[in-house]
Amino acid sequence: YTDFGQVMRNASNADSRKRMLVAYDNRAGKKNSKLLKQAVELRARTAKLLGFKTWADYGTSWKMAGSSEKALGLLNDLEKKLKPRLKKDMARFVKAKGGPIQAWDIRYYINQVKKQDYSLDDEVLRQYFPKDLTMAGMFSIYETLFGVQFEEVKDADVWHSTVKLYKTIDKETKKLLSYFYMDLFPRDGKYGHAAAFSLIRGRVLQDGSYSLPVSSVVANFTAPTADKPSLLTFDEVETLFHEFGHIVHQTLTRAPYGTASGTAVKRDFVEAPSQMLENWIWNKQMLNKFSGHYKNTKKKIPANLANKLIASRDYNLGYHYSRQIVLGKTDLRLHMSDSVDDVNKVYQGMHNSILGFPTVEGSHWMAGFGHMMGGYDAGYYGYIWSEVYAADMFTAFKRAGYLSKRTGAKYRKYILEPGGMEDPFKLISQFLGREPNNRAFLKKLGI
Repeated sequence: YTDFGQVMRNASNADSRKRMLVAYDNRAGKKNSKLLKQAVELRARTAKLLGFKTWADYGTSWKMAGSSEKALGLLNDLEKKLKPRLKKDMARFVKAKGGPIQAWDIRYYINQVKKQDYSLDDEVLRQYFPKDLTMAGMFSIYETLFGVQFEEVKDADVWHSTVKLYKTIDKETKKLLSYFYMDLFPRDGKYGHAAAFSLIRGRVLQDGSYSLPVSSVVANFTAPTADKPSLLTFDEVETLFHEFGHIVHQTLTRAPYGTASGTAVKRDFVEAPSQMLENWIWNKQMLNKFSGHYKNTKKKIPANLANKLIASRDYNLGYHYSRQIVLGKTDLRLHMSDSVDDVNKVYQGMHNSILGFPTVEGSHWMAGFGHMMGGYDAGYYGYIWSEVYAADMFTAFKRAGYLSKRTGAKYRKYILEPGGMEDPFKLISQFLGREPNNRAFLKKLGI
């Protein structure tokens, strides 16, 4: 994944990008496409046995959305509202290329226009985010917010020499709360994306004690070299904050049952706490806490570079969210059907219709869409659904301060500790002191 992204963003030769895209989008293409088709059909049969019309109806019945129609309605409404922004974004890419955008062009011209319009170069930026410094700064922010302390466990028994184990201690009580691993670099045979996994869920044991949660971040960040430490791209910084947001959700839980512990919440809410904590990377004061040039870490990211970076947050939102809508609607379309002839054609049709340019011919993109076999079936819409609540929850910190211990303690109490013991609407309402709404999310998108 990391190799693919670098080529697609930076290779100036269009043929190289096309060959890379064809290779990447055909990994286990025919075999996995067949397996996904079988899974969709088995899910449809299962839904009917359970008394539901479709798997999407079953899958959303126990989520926040409550129905496939409501989930689809969110995506359709946002698709319509985003059209002007998408049109504007695509016009910039077409102008930069001097011709129609193809599937192998999109990542490259997103990167080129970003460099041109914001004077931001990933290779320059990453010099200010050496992994160890950035992670220490992130730990400091989370420690302040949630009243905890993270300590590395020396000489821990780990599965690879690059993996580190940490323990979480409550600052006030000095009580040991949990453990987590950080497995951040690529290696042969490793899971190829980025995620946070619960290894042992917190729960009350029969003797009344609490089984300490154990989790792990598994990612594939830029590894150190002979002459440089690991230098994170800003996308990797965002991923680090996001995945560690899952870790604190999983490891600060006090839910009495493992089945409702940590991130064992309604699937269209599970991303919200992590998405909410991504906001800290877009604040100049916070940037100074986890940035520093790798040759001299006291040299923080320059103010003009930080300003450009923060301004770039609004860049490409039309295409980015329209792409998410393509994936969400493809997922719902598959799981609102009893069967489908070709899972890839469903995706291709949705992609072409919404984004306005074709997928690469002969590709089997759905064969690599791991979410469909990893628990997000009839639930991919949840990434956007949960962002609505993430944006709303962030308003409390925006008002009180990014390092407000009082707001952080409230967030720990009402969002992180309960896990899935309460309905997310109730938890968010308790945290905010009012019913949640979508105003902050729409404001973020400028619509």
